[in-house]
Amino acid sequence: MYKGSYSTRMRILAAASAMGFMMAACSSGSSEAENTEETDPTTESSTETEGTQSPELSGDSVKIGILFSNSGPAGVFGPPTANISELLVEDINGAGGINGRPVEVVLADDASDPEVGRQAMEQLLDSDQVDVVIGTHSSATREAVKPLAEAANIPYIYAALYEGGECSSVMFNTGEVPSQQLKPTIPWVMEQTGGKKWFLLGNDYAWPQKSFELAREYIEESGGEVVGEQYVPLGTEDFSSIVQEISDSEADLLLPALVGGDAIAFETQAVDFGIGQDEIARLANIYEENVLAAMGPEVTDGMYVSLGYFKELNNEVNQDIVERYSGQFDMSTAPIATFSSHIYDAATLYADAANAAETTETEAVLEAMQGREIKQTLNGDVAITESRHLTQSIHVAQVQEDGSQEIVETFPAVVPEETCEL
Repeated sequence: MYKGSYSTRMRILAAASAMGFMMAACSSGSSEAENTEETDPTTESSTETEGTQSPELSGDSVKIGILFSNSGPAGVFGPPTANISELLVEDINGAGGINGRPVEVVLADDASDPEVGRQAMEQLLDSDQVDVVIGTHSSATREAVKPLAEAANIPYIYAALYEGGECSSVMFNTGEVPSQQLKPTIPWVMEQTGGKKWFLLGNDYAWPQKSFELAREYIEESGGEVVGEQYVPLGTEDFSSIVQEISDSEADLLLPALVGGDAIAFETQAVDFGIGQDEIARLANIYEENVLAAMGPEVTDGMYVSLGYFKELNNEVNQDIVERYSGQFDMSTAPIATFSSHIYDAATLYADAANAAETTETEAVLEAMQGREIKQTLNGDVAITESRHLTQSIHVAQVQEDGSQEIVETFPAVVPEETCEL
């Protein structure tokens, strides 16, 4: 599975969940997905591939831990993250590593479960002794693992879109927040569609709940109204009562904050019930390429999606990465998308800061991260704000009849409305 001139280690800490249909839908029946074996969550199983090392790199490797969801309801996001870790290590090592030392990635799966995530974080910190942890996982896992990073005094970069409001002495947040994803796009979608009545549907945890608090404000400020709001547990498969409620609400706009397999189950059932995209327009803020592909174009045609990254972005760095990625991996089964792009950019930010600090010592790197600007990322120019969040462009894509995404609007350099006083 892993190839290239670097070292990567992968720890599977949990079995593929009962939502395995989601992975199968995105893998088009690949033998890898079909041969997934159950693993005890407490048992380490790892593989290692050693490649040729650049002669100018020497010394012990700098270990970048990546905590991500490779199984469970959010497992659909996993393969592109594992894939892009190969490219980010090639690029960092190809540019001289970190202070002349080679970079190594250690991948750990939280199985979309906060308790498994806590176990994975403990092993990254205690057994693997990583120098930094980059996370792309749920807010529930973040809340479980952040105290461990603080206790170990290890930099923790949360590289997933989330609800905002996080502040920690060891933490930076590089994913999209509602003031970036929703504040500019909600009035834009209302103007495009003429709709005003919104139904909010999300999974029952911190990200959807807090995001919807802000979404209500943005909707009302734009002259709209919320006519319904519901939350479902992660792993929900039957949405029959929800689609009936949405149908009865007379909503003409829907904001779905559903993760992975839940999103796929809901949208396919909604079409069968007669409240698909043609009947109620969507503004989705987590439906990235892998989820959209699993839904299929007959479900997604016409949807609006608001994210910080799409592979269609026209900049030199992104075009290079997309070309190399598509040359090594199957874009049809595991396309590069917003979560994997944030992993690449977060690792770039960390490497740049550690090189500027001339050390991987935590306090020095964190100080160098503050206010850092990078002009060569997949999403163009980005900058760390005083709140330890990321100023970045936000793009709205509309899904086309063939399932492809066309960027129809860009809000450049959106500053997150966040505060962080340490």
